[in-house]
Amino acid sequence: MSKMFTYEGKRLKTWNPFTGCRFDCSYCWARKLAEGKLKSAYPNGFVPEFHSNRLKVSFKPDDFVFVCSMGDISFAPSTVWNMILTTVQSFPDTKFLLCTKDPSVYHGRISRFSNLYFGATIETNRDTQSFSKAPSTEDRYNAMMYLPQPYKFLSIEPIMDFDLNTFVQWILDINPAIVEVGTDNYHNNLPEPSSDKVKVLLEELRKFGRTVIEKQGLERLLQ
Repeated sequence: MSKMFTYEGKRLKTWNPFTGCRFDCSYCWARKLAEGKLKSAYPNGFVPEFHSNRLKVSFKPDDFVFVCSMGDISFAPSTVWNMILTTVQSFPDTKFLLCTKDPSVYHGRISRFSNLYFGATIETNRDTQSFSKAPSTEDRYNAMMYLPQPYKFLSIEPIMDFDLNTFVQWILDINPAIVEVGTDNYHNNLPEPSSDKVKVLLEELRKFGRTVIEKQGLERLLQ
C-alpha cells in the first residue's frame, strides 16, 4: 500500500473521485494495486475513470486530504475538475492536496484557493523517459515555477539520482510550502542518489525554511 506521509502530527486521508493514469511509470504502486490486490474494486484496472458516487463525502475541519491518490488528475476532463473543486470549496476549513506529473494542467483553469495545495512529482532534475511517459522533469519544473498559487507542494518520490546544485535551485524556484521526500520502497531498481547527496539536499531545503517531510523508508538512503 502507499505509505501516506504525516503532516502536523496527522496522517493524510485519501479521497479518490477520479482514478487511473496513462503515464505508465514503471515504479507506480497504485497501478500495481489496481491491477492486482485491488482488482475487484478496479474492474477497469488503471484506465482513467470518474467515480461520481464518491463526491458524496464529508470532511472534518482539521483533515488534510490527498485528492486522487490512486491516479493522476491531469487525465480528468474539465467537467470532473469542476465537480471536484466545487466539493473542495464546500469545505473551506479542510486542507486538500492535488499532485500530478503534468502540472501544466493547473494553468488557466484554476483560481486561487486558500485550502488547496497544488502539487507535482519531480523525482530528479535528470531525464526519466526510460521510466515514465510523463512530461519531462524540466517541463514539470517550469510549469510549477510559473504557477501563480500561494500554496505549492512538491513530491520527490521515488527520489532518483540528481545534480545537487541544479535540483536545489529548481526547488527554490518552485517555492513549495511543503516538500515530501521518499524513496523506492518497492524494489524497482531505480538509479538512486548517495546518502551524502540526500543529506545535503535535506539540509539545503531546511536552511531555506522549507517544511521537509521525510517519508517512511527514506532512512535506507540516509545510512
